[in-house]
Amino acid sequence: MCCIERRQETADAVTLVFRPLQALAVSYQPGQFLLLTVEIDGQSHSRAYSLSSSPSRSADLAVTVKRVAGGLVSNWLLDNFHTGDTLSALAPTGAFFLPADYSARKILLCSAGSGITPMMSMAHWLLDNERETEILFLHSARHAEDIIFRDELMALAAKYPQFKLSLILDTTTDAFVCYQGFLNPVLFDQLVPDLSDCHAFMCGPTPYMDSLESCLRDRQFPMHNSHKESFTPATPIAADETLSRQFRLEVPGFGASSEITNQQTVLEALESLQLPIIGACRSGVCGSCKCKVVSGSVENISEQPSPLTEDDQQQGYILACSSRASSDLELEL
Repeated sequence: MCCIERRQETADAVTLVFRPLQALAVSYQPGQFLLLTVEIDGQSHSRAYSLSSSPSRSADLAVTVKRVAGGLVSNWLLDNFHTGDTLSALAPTGAFFLPADYSARKILLCSAGSGITPMMSMAHWLLDNERETEILFLHSARHAEDIIFRDELMALAAKYPQFKLSLILDTTTDAFVCYQGFLNPVLFDQLVPDLSDCHAFMCGPTPYMDSLESCLRDRQFPMHNSHKESFTPATPIAADETLSRQFRLEVPGFGASSEITNQQTVLEALESLQLPIIGACRSGVCGSCKCKVVSGSVENISEQPSPLTEDDQQQGYILACSSRASSDLELEL
C-alpha cells in the first residue's frame, strides 16, 4: 500500500491514509484493524492498528498512530514514514466492530488516548448512513492539545444533534466544555443517565476499561452488550508474585530449541530464536501469532476476547503473545 496523505493530529499522533497499489476491493467493518509490516534495520516487524477511516466514506484506508514509550513500529512510522512511501499490509480483520445491522436505540462509545480510532470509524459509519442511533461519545485525554481528532469531534457535535460528546481531561480548559478527572462512577452516571436499549464499545488502556466495566456493572448493565479492545501487551508476571521456572521449548519443524521461562511469553521465546512468527497486536487480539501446542501446556494471560474458535482451542492452537509456558513445550508453527 502507498501512503497518499499524512495528517498531523496532535504533537505525537499522525493519521496515515493508504491506497492499495493494486485495484483490489477492500471491505471491512467499522472498528476493525489493519496489520502493517515495515522493515526496520533489515528486519520485518508487524503491528496491528485500528482503522480510523470508515467504510462509508472512501475506499482509502486510514490508521492513526501515536508515539509511545518503547513503541518500535509506531515511533518508526512517526519518524520515518511519509507521503509516497509504501509498506505491506494484510486485509482488515478483527472481532471488535460495529455490526452493519446495529439496531439499538443508543450506542455508548468510550475511549482514552489513541483508543479513539475505532470509535471514530463507528461514529462516522452511523452518521453517514443516517442512522437515528443516539451516539454517546465519551473520550478521555490528558490535556486539550492531546485530544486526537479534536476539531473533527467538535464539528460532529455541532452538526449532529444525536452525537453527544463528552470530553474528560486531566487539565481542563475554557476553550470548550469538558470535565476534569478520571471517569469515575459519579461522573459516568452524570454523563450517561440512561443505558436502556444500548450497547457499549470501549477501547483504551486496561485500567480505563476496567473502571468502565465496573461502572457498567454497578448500573446492572447486561455485560454481553459490552465490547472492548486493547492493544496493550499482557501484564508481565512480577518476579515477587511467582517462582521463576524454566522449561524446554522445541520447534522441530524448524530444528529449533531453547529454554523458556514462565515469566516470558511464548512469542518472546520464538522471536529470540528468530523464527517466522508475526506478533502484531501482542495482546491476544489479532490472532497473527497463532501456533499449535503439540505437547505440553501453557497459561493464557490475556483478558481480551480470543479470536481463536472453540475448534482451534480443542486442536491445541494458542496465541503466542498471550501465552506463557507451564511445562516443557513442543510447538508447530
